[in-house]
Amino acid sequence: MDVLPRPLSDTLSRPQPQRVAALATLPLFWPLSRKPVVIAGGSDAAAWKAELLAACGAEVHVYAPRADLSDTFLGLIARGGAHACGRFIHHDAVWHDGIFHGAAMAIGDCEDDRDAQAFFEAARAAGVAVNVIDRPAFCQFQFGSIVNRSPVVVAISTDGAAPILAQAIRRRIETLLPPAVKHWATIARAIRERVNSHLKAGAARRVFWERFADRAFLETPEEGVETRLMGEMDRLSTPLPAIGRVTIVGAGPGDAELLTLKAVRALQAADVILFDGLISDDVLELARREAKRILIRPDAGRRDGSHDDSHNMMVALAKAGKRVVRLQSGDPSIDAGTTEAITRLENHGLRVEIVPGIRAEPSRRSGQTSIEKDEAAAAAEVA
Repeated sequence: MDVLPRPLSDTLSRPQPQRVAALATLPLFWPLSRKPVVIAGGSDAAAWKAELLAACGAEVHVYAPRADLSDTFLGLIARGGAHACGRFIHHDAVWHDGIFHGAAMAIGDCEDDRDAQAFFEAARAAGVAVNVIDRPAFCQFQFGSIVNRSPVVVAISTDGAAPILAQAIRRRIETLLPPAVKHWATIARAIRERVNSHLKAGAARRVFWERFADRAFLETPEEGVETRLMGEMDRLSTPLPAIGRVTIVGAGPGDAELLTLKAVRALQAADVILFDGLISDDVLELARREAKRILIRPDAGRRDGSHDDSHNMMVALAKAGKRVVRLQSGDPSIDAGTTEAITRLENHGLRVEIVPGIRAEPSRRSGQTSIEKDEAAAAAEVA
């Protein structure tokens, strides 16, 4: 017997939005500890790639006559890699076809396209992923701008279109990620197996890690934090009634950039998202990937325009222990249907939260938003 009512989206013509928009490239994170990699060339650009690979723990084989190594490269080899397993092995010779066997990847700093093509084809023939510095036509993969809070690593790519933009994005992210994030990530690695063995996959485990993530952005881990985290895990392991909650979120005028932070947090914590036909794919892109998405009509239900079906669905889902987000365009705090929904849900003993949407409707005459018009009017009064 079905517990939940049949989704209203079954009868609608609008296709379900894609969970992932088109990607220019696939971002991957490649463990290189103790793996051999090849660097051909001795320039500063080659040195930067060599330093990056050694910082990942790779065994970096550098092929270049010693006279061709830049001062930067010589200093790097003398200093060694940042990773405990990273090291440099210098071969005082130019590269040749026999150097690629067993390598995880190959990086070439080539003088011209002819040399680049030869290096590219030799690496490919050996089955080794290859990148020729500053020659995109001879690259099977790319390096992005990196934010290093290892084990937290953020990489930014513009698919080669705007490297300066990628660097600007990296600087912005650097300011948003507190240095303590790396310490919290190390703690997460240490306790992960214990948490996953004590808390079954589901609401309790997700609540634990969400609270953990909140701390990572607000606090510096203090002595004894693991003990306190284990105490919290024990409390969450006690079975509780599976009672969910409903959050009614306003999407405002439809621009994803105008969503409030609270709205984004609700979308990223949802188990199920009910949304109307005016919600853009850009807004839905901000939701948790695993969340079930159900398209409904704002006027679905009885002929008198009430919302019986959608309200019943929210009740059933929340009673099943789901965290439900009702995502609707505009501002639900001024929508008469919201009052009806709250009454229905509260009558069933369910928690309801309202996240207002920004009201910024464009003026037909001037193109100004209501916010801009209010600001202009205030300025006129002052003048």
